[in-house]
Amino acid sequence: MRKPTRKLTLALMAGISGLALSTTGVLAEPVPLPPEQSLSTLEYELLGRDDLWTYKALDSYSEAPFLTELVEAGSLPPVEERLPAEPLVHLTGAMSDGIGEYGGVFRHVIGGRPEGWNWLAGQHQGWGGINMAIQECFVRVGPLWQVKAEDQSGPLPNLAKSWDWNDDRTELTLHLMEGVRWSDGEPFDTEDVAFWWDDNVHDDNVASRMPKDGMGEGTTMEVIDSHTFKFTFKEPQGPSRVQSLAYIQGCPGPAHILKPEHPKYNPDATYDSYRSAQPADMLPPVVLGPWVPVIHRPDEIVVMRRNPYYWKVDEAGNQLPYMNEMHFKLTSWSDRTTQAVAGTGDFSNMENPGNYVEALKQSQAEDSPTKAQFGPRVLSWEIELNFSNTVGVEDEVDKELRDLFRNKDFRVALNYAIDRDAVGQSIARGPFSYPYTGGFSVGSPYFDADATVYYPFDTEIAMAMLDELGVVDTDGNGVRNLPGTGADIEIDLTYDNGEPTDKKQVDAVVSMLGDVGIRILPRAVDDIDAVADTGNFNMIERRHHWLIPTRQTCEYVPISLGCPDWHPADSEGNRDLFDFEVEMVDAVNLIQQTWDPAEAAEAAAKIQQLWTENAYTIGLTQAPAALLINKRIKNAHPGTPVFMFEWAEDGVVRERLWTPEGEQLDELLAGQIPEYE
Repeated sequence: MRKPTRKLTLALMAGISGLALSTTGVLAEPVPLPPEQSLSTLEYELLGRDDLWTYKALDSYSEAPFLTELVEAGSLPPVEERLPAEPLVHLTGAMSDGIGEYGGVFRHVIGGRPEGWNWLAGQHQGWGGINMAIQECFVRVGPLWQVKAEDQSGPLPNLAKSWDWNDDRTELTLHLMEGVRWSDGEPFDTEDVAFWWDDNVHDDNVASRMPKDGMGEGTTMEVIDSHTFKFTFKEPQGPSRVQSLAYIQGCPGPAHILKPEHPKYNPDATYDSYRSAQPADMLPPVVLGPWVPVIHRPDEIVVMRRNPYYWKVDEAGNQLPYMNEMHFKLTSWSDRTTQAVAGTGDFSNMENPGNYVEALKQSQAEDSPTKAQFGPRVLSWEIELNFSNTVGVEDEVDKELRDLFRNKDFRVALNYAIDRDAVGQSIARGPFSYPYTGGFSVGSPYFDADATVYYPFDTEIAMAMLDELGVVDTDGNGVRNLPGTGADIEIDLTYDNGEPTDKKQVDAVVSMLGDVGIRILPRAVDDIDAVADTGNFNMIERRHHWLIPTRQTCEYVPISLGCPDWHPADSEGNRDLFDFEVEMVDAVNLIQQTWDPAEAAEAAAKIQQLWTENAYTIGLTQAPAALLINKRIKNAHPGTPVFMFEWAEDGVVRERLWTPEGEQLDELLAGQIPEYE
């Protein structure tokens, strides 16, 4: 494993006044690490991967009592006919509170708003757990946190109950469960898989969540039979490749519903009309998940009812989920924590460090309705610079800024100009935050301190490096000037208007970069992802989520033309990658191809070294997250992290959550199931 470059010149030791500096002779220090002690005192036992669930036929099956009434009335087929012959069986040993009771409501509060139900075309459903409640994917990674290290050999099975490789590992064959049905009762099979792959992933006009090369460049897919399909790769692959088929990339949609809306099959359709073919007010959508949206009141609530065709059970044969109804109150992300602490919400990924002290204090009170479970530092914030020479470039000043962004010395100078400790204290006083360098967060199992290059806060070094670049104040107004156009160096910094944590960090960055003569122009937007997708920005400040190198890799490394957001290709498919970006792509490919965990860890360390040494992004601060769960909710495993292999909405395995009958909340739509025409 290559060690980071940490060169200290004699000139630096003597002082930096009047010194010409470049990144061949700058001071880098060992990365600061947080104390080893955790904010969490929870203890729990890790399991083998086969201890979570299995696939088998049981002697008998049960269902929610109101469904039995519908069966008896002739409104619904018997549960045995709605389930696969061999359903997915959740094992009791993996449940912290055991087999549950039917009924009740699970209450979410979120800041997102459903865009629509066509996730195949890239639409989101509002985040905060709605997406995961309705989508099911070929494999699953969220519950992997519960699996012991020696059993971490790839994702968990889900719709694909098994898979196998050919001898040279260039072919991956997946075997689907047989008998799974969509929520309208129609069968799920490889017709849905082919539509997902051929008409969405590989249609350049569709903004699929799985990028075209998401399974590797040149990969093809072939349907073998109604429940078997095969990927063929240009090069041998490793077990991590299968992880690309987890949420949010490997989630098929209902071909029988969406095919008639696709331009390939409907001459009257357009790609715009296809994307919006399932608007948020078209209810209920057809899904594979445990709950189905049946009510959407904009800016108020989304109500979901149980899917009577859900294909998972517990060991006693009870069809899951246990909860009949799920609510998503549509307010704000900050309100999610407020309501969870107050007991008017059941769940919150507490991700705003400004709320930590008060929320922790309230949740520790004896009469608190909520328990707080802190995890590792997995929340990280950074600044991303747009490296494109063309996308979002509106004038000569933009062009010169982009050239400057592509200069490593400039990026390193920005690192020196930022006091990360002060940024962290601006969002939360106390022991919560810690400096973030970029790359993997310190809470990631792939974080390697020895592979991390850290440029510490030093305004003198920052200003000397800017001087050497010719970015100096030529007109005496306190703002440095660009050496080419002569314009004041003013950089727009886009951030999320709805996130107080981001606003505080942006304010701190504006002040710190102003101290070295760079004027930052804050630009608050309501939909930061939409802005990032267009490439119409110079700088973006936002949270960074990369903990697992095989998870949504395209958001962080340029494995495909459309990613990452801060280095997009233009409309002609052109972009000028850095040499170190190419090396990172090679390292990612190695992780996907190797069967040796040590080799994968070394490749991840290589990514970390390349990322931080080259200041690919400008890290700000990192903090732990806490999971807030209402105490009446059972099977919310005490070790569930807010974010690791996936967000807690998946990691907590919501289909197995339950509430004792005496503590269940009244359902808005008791006795009802989704109704389709």
